[in-house]
Amino acid sequence: ELSRMGLLNVSHISDVVNLTGATTDYELQVGQIAYMSFTDVTQVPLRIATPNNSYYELHVIPSNTGGTSGGTDSNVYLYPNNTTYSGAFYSAEIWRNASALSSSYPQNSAFVIGRAFSTITAWITNRTQYKNVRSVLDYYGISNTYPAIRAISSDWRDTTTEWTSLGTIVFPQSTSGEILVFRAR
Repeated sequence: ELSRMGLLNVSHISDVVNLTGATTDYELQVGQIAYMSFTDVTQVPLRIATPNNSYYELHVIPSNTGGTSGGTDSNVYLYPNNTTYSGAFYSAEIWRNASALSSSYPQNSAFVIGRAFSTITAWITNRTQYKNVRSVLDYYGISNTYPAIRAISSDWRDTTTEWTSLGTIVFPQSTSGEILVFRAR
């Protein structure tokens, strides 16, 4: 179904699991991909159980109309274990929009993976002793950002807490689209 939609060439992937509407976490096996669609929501629980020493590729593909309005000039977050951890995350960010090339190094309570409306590709490392999400995105929906590009590396500076549920993606405004998660390790 995904290849018919033009989203993904799944010829090298062993299995596609539709988690749209799932209510419990599912553990993807290496080579499996999860698919979720969503409409006008601010949160999408991924419903993916994640064991220690796993690695994923994540794609967020919004279907919101392009432009310089309609979005909120705030971050898209990934809440690991479906919760926040006060001040435990640091991000190195660089971006280019219509008026500036800039960077920042903020402290947050979850992984930063995007901004406003974002088409995101992210790589997720889950090791209890090192937890990181690196993302590259095109974002839009706010002034000076049609298009804009951003690169983010976000580390969870907790080397003892287990990351057992991949978590929930939280958008700053109502968003629609699809999410794909591929387990590579």
